[in-house]
Amino acid sequence: MLPFGNRRRLHAAIIVLLTALAYAGSFRGGFISDDVQEIPENPLLRSLAPANLRAIATSFEAGINYIPLHTLSLTLDYQLWGLAPAGYHATNLVLHVVNALLVYLLLLRLGEPAAAACTVALLWAVHPVQVESVAWISERKNLLSTLFFLLAFLTYLRFSAQQRTRSYLLLLGLFVCALVSKLNTIALPAVMVAYEVGERFRLRARDLAATVPLLVAGIVVAWVNLAGNRSHGAAYHGGSLWVTLRTSATVVPRYLALALDPSGASSYHAVPLRASWLEPEVLCGALTVLGLAAIAAALVARRRRGAFWIVWFGATLSPMLNLVPFPALMADRYLYIPLLGPLVLLAWGARALTARLPRLTPALPVLATGAVLTLAGLTVARVPVFRDEFSLWADWAVHTSYISADRPYGPKPRPREIDLLRTALTHNGDSAALHNNLGAIAFEEKRMDEAVAELARARRLDPQDPAIALNLGRAYLHAGEPAAAARTLEDAARLEPPSYFAWLNLGRAYLQLRDAQRAHQALERARAIRPEWQDWRREWAVLEQLERGAT
Repeated sequence: MLPFGNRRRLHAAIIVLLTALAYAGSFRGGFISDDVQEIPENPLLRSLAPANLRAIATSFEAGINYIPLHTLSLTLDYQLWGLAPAGYHATNLVLHVVNALLVYLLLLRLGEPAAAACTVALLWAVHPVQVESVAWISERKNLLSTLFFLLAFLTYLRFSAQQRTRSYLLLLGLFVCALVSKLNTIALPAVMVAYEVGERFRLRARDLAATVPLLVAGIVVAWVNLAGNRSHGAAYHGGSLWVTLRTSATVVPRYLALALDPSGASSYHAVPLRASWLEPEVLCGALTVLGLAAIAAALVARRRRGAFWIVWFGATLSPMLNLVPFPALMADRYLYIPLLGPLVLLAWGARALTARLPRLTPALPVLATGAVLTLAGLTVARVPVFRDEFSLWADWAVHTSYISADRPYGPKPRPREIDLLRTALTHNGDSAALHNNLGAIAFEEKRMDEAVAELARARRLDPQDPAIALNLGRAYLHAGEPAAAARTLEDAARLEPPSYFAWLNLGRAYLQLRDAQRAHQALERARAIRPEWQDWRREWAVLEQLERGAT
């Protein structure tokens, strides 16, 4: 056990205080997005009776994730707070503070100087990308799973130094708790091996053997997740493992950039599907992954530290890269655990620089304090994004083009959203995203003339955005202009060939033009991408009628 002297107690107090201050605004947040289904509308939270606990143990969150400990934690909150959101936010904040303290302890255990460990723990705790995990109640699963993940790895460090059955059983139990809080923690065995290779420069047979029961536990919980939910593993993005791999490669450098420059933090990240390894973004992503792997291997070969934290980043991020597919391709919350790797390496880089340039040494504490306070200030400003549904939507809608619903459905009018976008246009009239989003809302609300006008303006401003081309093509289609729709949707399919909706709507446009041959080709492409969906089947029935009429 590490001695916890006065200096370390002071560091712990600073971590607790600054983290609590940075996220204090979250107490004013309500139930947003998934929170509504998980808390007010969830009957499982109402009781701790044995029968209900059995139901929790076998339940899937929103029918998707097997994370019973997450549901149990919300049930305990309900017994304390009822339907008062502030209580749930308080629990989230406490969990995040504890995780920050565990990061500090982990860094100390791995030999980091106390001041450096405190700085990195603070940077990790108050980094703006963590806001989504802390200020959004539903992301309790991130906080809870990380708690058990860090405790499990700290237990492994003790077991690695002195192998005892009691320590290993505790490690296994903590790992299972992490898995049933969120499955991304399945990366722990890889982190354990990386520690032995990258920190201890060894790999004993018993080290590999220690991972086997954990791998079995991970496989079992993963199988339960995949067998019992309706989204994970259903189909790869773009209908192909290779499309998903290419697309996921593009987000790796984006995550690294986000770790260093959190100004890009967002509640929604647009990630276009990629059709070729030769696209610049795909090449950049693939070279980034290969480069990180090569650097880690070179460091291990030279018996120099650093490889472990590179693997930490890659291994803990990999479950969130859609190797087993799920709906979201990128999210701030997916950096919650991986962020620690780049931050440690950044701190090492700063120390190495001052070692080469000793005159910079006095400036290092000032720069570190400035970085922590800057990030904390950005987090304070970001926390209100998760206060309500409108704030969550506004966070991304002023800078990111979104894809509208496939058909106009006449939702409840959204004057507040429209006012926000129009006000933003007075300051940035040449924003393609703003015009696109106004047009997308008009399309969904069945105001086709306005939709076509706004989306055409957006397309003139950014002709390379596949989302804008798809939206405009759909608007033309429903405005009774199938020729214009076909031309625009051909561009949408060219810009993003793996897009199911581009090919589906192109098929619809050709059907309206009574071009059976090209409609057949477009719908075949849509079917190849998403064979399990029903939309193309309905259009296929129309196509068969058209083909029968032609004969």
